[in-house]
Amino acid sequence: MGERQENNSSRLWRLIRSMLQPLRLRGPAAGDPTGRILHNLLVGLLVWTFLESAVALPFFVVRKEATVILLLFLSITLSVSLVMLRRGLIRQASLAYLVGTGLANAVTLVLSGGVHSANIAIYITLPISAAWLLGYRAMLWTAAVCIGSSLLTAILEINGIGPWHYFPLPPFVVWTLIVESTVISAVPVAQLLKILRQSLAQSQSDRAALRDYQDRLEELVQERTEELVVARDQAQAARHQAEAANQAKTAFLASVSHELRTPLNSILGFSSLLRDGGGTSGAQRKDLDIIYRSGEHLLGLINKVLDVAKIESGRMRVDAAPCDLRRLAREIAEMTQGSARAKNLQLLVEECPGFTRFVRTDASKVREILINLIANAVEYTERGSVILRLGGLRETASNRLLLRLEVVDTGVGIAAAEHVRIFEPFVQVGATGAPKGTGLGLAIVKQYAELMGGSVGLESVPGQGSQFRVELPVELAEEAEVTPPPDLRQRVVRIEPGQPEFRILVVEDELEGRLLLQRLLADAGFLVRVAEDGVEGVEIFQSWRPHFIWIDRRMPGLSGLEAVRRIRELEGGRDVKIVGVTASVLPGQGNGMLEAGMDDFLRKPYRPAEIFDCMARHLGVRYVHAEEVSGPVAPETTALRPEALAALPEETREELSNAIRALDALRIATIIRGISEVDPPLGATLAQLADRLTFTPILRALRMGCI
Repeated sequence: MGERQENNSSRLWRLIRSMLQPLRLRGPAAGDPTGRILHNLLVGLLVWTFLESAVALPFFVVRKEATVILLLFLSITLSVSLVMLRRGLIRQASLAYLVGTGLANAVTLVLSGGVHSANIAIYITLPISAAWLLGYRAMLWTAAVCIGSSLLTAILEINGIGPWHYFPLPPFVVWTLIVESTVISAVPVAQLLKILRQSLAQSQSDRAALRDYQDRLEELVQERTEELVVARDQAQAARHQAEAANQAKTAFLASVSHELRTPLNSILGFSSLLRDGGGTSGAQRKDLDIIYRSGEHLLGLINKVLDVAKIESGRMRVDAAPCDLRRLAREIAEMTQGSARAKNLQLLVEECPGFTRFVRTDASKVREILINLIANAVEYTERGSVILRLGGLRETASNRLLLRLEVVDTGVGIAAAEHVRIFEPFVQVGATGAPKGTGLGLAIVKQYAELMGGSVGLESVPGQGSQFRVELPVELAEEAEVTPPPDLRQRVVRIEPGQPEFRILVVEDELEGRLLLQRLLADAGFLVRVAEDGVEGVEIFQSWRPHFIWIDRRMPGLSGLEAVRRIRELEGGRDVKIVGVTASVLPGQGNGMLEAGMDDFLRKPYRPAEIFDCMARHLGVRYVHAEEVSGPVAPETTALRPEALAALPEETREELSNAIRALDALRIATIIRGISEVDPPLGATLAQLADRLTFTPILRALRMGCI
C-alpha cells in the first residue's frame, strides 16, 4: 500500500515537473544565477497577478475597470520582461521590470489613497530589487525616484489635489499587496544575503589561502635567506680564496723574480766581464757572445711572463714622462733591423701627418708595444716589408694627442675568426711551422694599450698581410723636458785620472752577486769591500766610512731596508750614497726602498753601464770609455777595405752577409777562418770586428765592394 502511494506521488511530481518544464529559463541567461532567480520571480509574480485578478477582483465594489487595466498593464510588463530575459537580455529585462512595476505602483498609489495606501510598501521593495539587479548606482536612482514620488504624492494630498480614493482597496486586496511586496523584497534580499554569505565564505577561504600563502612565503623567504647566507658565505670564501690566491701569486711572483733574475744577473755580468777582458781568445769570445745573447733572450721571456702576471694581479702601473718618439722609434728599428735583414725584409719607419715628436707617456711600455708588434710582423713575413708608421690626432684646444702607432706587414695574414684569439696569452695563430716564442707578445701589447687608456685594432687578409693599430692618449711635451738616456753602448775601462779615491761597499748575501760587483768596480779602479749580510755591512760602514754603498734589498737576518735605516741613524750616515739592488719586479717595492732611506735602486739583471752611470749621477765620478758594440772600429783595428772583400768569391761574400744578418756567430767564425787561410790580414780585421760584434762596417764594405 505504501509503495503504491509512493509511486503515485512520484508520478504526480513528474507530471508537475513536465507541466512546469516549458516555464524553465532557456537561452544565454540560463547560466546566470541572477537571471534564473529573476525568471522565477517574474513567473511567480505573473501567476500571482492572474490569481489576484481572479480572486481579489470580486471584492472591488467600484472602479473595477480601472483595476482590470492596472492588472493588465502589470501583466504585460511582467510578460515583456520574461521575453527579454529568455533572449538573454538580463539588464534590459531588469529595467523593464523595475520601470513597469514602479509606474503601476505609482498609479495605484495615487488612485487608492496616496501615501496611506498599502502600495507604499512597493516603494520600499523597488530600491532593493534595483540594488540586486543593476547595482549600487541603480539603487540610489531608484530610491531617489521612489522618495520623490511619495513626497510629491504627500504634498498633493495635503493640498487636496488629486483623485484620492478613486477606488478603495478592500482588506483582502491590501493583504495580497503586502504578500506581493514581501515576496518582491524577500527574493532580492535573500539573494543578496546569499551573495554576501558566499563572498564572506570566499573571503574567509581567501584569507585562509592568504594565510597559507603567507606561511609558505615565510618559509620560502626563510629558505631563500638561508640560501643567500650560504651564497654569501661561499662568495666570501671564494673572495678570500681569490685574495689568498692573489697573495700566493704575488709571493710566487716575488720568489720567481728573485730566484730567476739573480742567477741571470751573474750569467750576464760574468759573461760580459770575460768577453771584455783581455785574456780570452777569439773563439772564447764567440762562445761568451752566445752565452750573453742566450741570457738576454731568457731574460726577455721571463720579463714577458712576469709582465702578464703583474697586469693580471693589478700591480702594473703607468709611469708617464717626457720622451722623444722619433728617437725611440729609430732605436727600436735599429734593434730589430738585424732580424729583418736576415729574412731579406725591408724595415721602414714612416712619420705620417699629425705626428708629434715630443710627448709625455710611458716610454718603456710604448717600447715594448712596438718591439712585440715588429717582432711578430718579422716572424710571420717571408718576403716584402715591415713598416712602422707614426701618426696622431691632436684634440682641439687641448694639450692632448691621440697617438697612433701602426705596424704593417706583407706576411701570411690572419683569418677573421682569429682576430680576437690572437691577443689572448699563450695563443699563436697563423704559424706555418712549429710555433716559436711564448705567445705573449700580442697579449702584452693589448694589455699595455688598455692599461694606458688606449686600444688595439687589427686589419688583416690571409695571404696579403696584416696591419696592427695601437691608439694611445698622450700629452704634448717640449723638447727641453726630454732627458736623453745614458749611452749604454760604451764600456767603462777605468776611472778618469785626477779624481779622489772612491771607497765602495758591496752588501750582498749571494756570492755570485758580490763577486760580480766587486770585480766590476775593482777593475775600473774603485776601492771595494764586501759584506755578506746587513749586520756586517753596518759594521764595515762604521769602521771604513765608504762613499757609496751597493746593498741588496732581500737578505737573511737583517734585511737591506733595515740595514739602511740603521746606517742613516749613525754618524755620517746621512752623507753616504746608498743604492739598492733587487731582483724583484713588483712596483711597490721600489718605493719601499726609497722610503727606507735609499737614494736610488737598480733591478737585476743590470748591465755594467747601468752600474757606472748610477755612480756617476750620485758621486760625480768620470770614466775613460772604450767603443762598445755599435760604436766605430777601435783604433787598433785595421781599416776594412771594400776592395779586399770584392776580391773574395761571390759565394763567400753572400754567405758571410747572410750569416751576419742572421747573427749566427758559429757560421760567421767559420767563414772568417776560411777567409784567413786565403787572406790573413783581411781575416784578422774581420775577426777583430766580429769579436766586438761590430758587423755594420762589414756589411757596408760588402755592399761597396759589390758596386
